Amino acid sequence: MNHRSLIILASLFAANVALAQSPVAAPATAPASNCESSAVSKTGKPLHGAAKAAYMKKCAGGDAAPAAKEKTGKATQQNKMVSCNKEAKGKTGDERKAFMKDCLSK
Repeated sequence: MNHRSLIILASLFAANVALAQSPVAAPATAPASNCESSAVSKTGKPLHGAAKAAYMKKCAGGDAAPAAKEKTGKATQQNKMVSCNKEAKGKTGDERKAFMKDCLSK
């Protein structure tokens, strides 16, 4: 009976050691797991649905592309509209339409 108990105890110990070892994650999945674990609301509850999807996209770098365009000097459509509106002051009707079309297409 003691022999069986010793074998069972040894096998449980070996199983516990095997389960305690975490597999090495690939670099691409590491940020996702960090984002997954940090997706909580202000109250500390886990996010669900659209809020979680938006957070995951932002956390994983999904919004990095627009920021990169602004850093390269290319104007966004909204910035173009603001600058063209300032330049078009005083113009009306067809003259303004033509100017805005030309200005926004640059």
